[in-house]
Amino acid sequence: MTPTTPPTRCFFHGPAIALALLAAGTCALAQDRYPSKPIRVIVPFPAGTAPDVMARYWGDRVSKQLQQPVVVENKAGGSTIVGAQAVANAPADGYTLLYTASGTVTINPFVYKKLPYQAQDLVPITRMLSIPLVVSVSSQSPYKTAADLIKDAKAKPGNVSYASYGVGTVPHMSMAYFANSAGLKLNHVPYRDGGVTDLIGGRVDTAFSPIADVLQHIRAGRIRPLAVSSAHRLESLPQVPTVAEAFPGFEGDSWHGLFALKGTPQAVIDALGNVSRQIAASDDYRRFLAEQGLVPVGGSAADFVQVIDAESRRWAKVVKDNDITLE
Repeated sequence: MTPTTPPTRCFFHGPAIALALLAAGTCALAQDRYPSKPIRVIVPFPAGTAPDVMARYWGDRVSKQLQQPVVVENKAGGSTIVGAQAVANAPADGYTLLYTASGTVTINPFVYKKLPYQAQDLVPITRMLSIPLVVSVSSQSPYKTAADLIKDAKAKPGNVSYASYGVGTVPHMSMAYFANSAGLKLNHVPYRDGGVTDLIGGRVDTAFSPIADVLQHIRAGRIRPLAVSSAHRLESLPQVPTVAEAFPGFEGDSWHGLFALKGTPQAVIDALGNVSRQIAASDDYRRFLAEQGLVPVGGSAADFVQVIDAESRRWAKVVKDNDITLE
């Protein structure tokens, strides 16, 4: 009897072999290359906010490059906790991702006594952009410089007020960090919308606002910028000094980044990282961000991890120094 060639079989002996098959496509069981179905991106902010707009921009470009729909879902609430928890409860297959801002992983773990997700369960893929913050006052304010603000706040402890989006948000944390650096006692006034309207009207003295919130008002002459949170001066506000020029080492930017769930195949993370970095490096993306004063980043997952580690140490200290806690 003529012997026949046995059929090809694939045997999976662990995650390393499965990952290799996924990358190589050598097995009938691994024919479905990533992505083989729509990708869901959770944005833990309301529709129309900056993270939502930027996530949809990212999703549109990724969909075109990977030839699969990218569906953005807004799950706002609880300082991004609701959205982060939704991702943490999803399968670790790369089809449910998180597009969020820095507080989700660098502030919430230190501010909240208990979280329904663990920051270490969210795997950094790419930091898409940096969001400088601006120490701002009304154009009618007597404060012409950050030094003026500091001098008056020292003379009247607790009387100078500042707006933010609420306890534990980046604007709150950055102003607390600024106050600690300058030896100030300020009066925190939380606003659901960040308080820009009251800042313009002089009903609150100052704010450490995300640049996208105030840049149009600065250009229109309604708000005066005193200092920026970045390590270096900004192209969009070249005449405005950094806080670090007065207090070396100060840096308080926020950012947007993309995360997968721990356990997601490395080949999937690499594929998402590659396409995300291409988007971040594109001229179209850079022009789009420049209009809002935002700074494109990109970079590797390893770079992103280093940023998260450094910021986590910084904000943990600010939380401790100011006894900031939330239930």
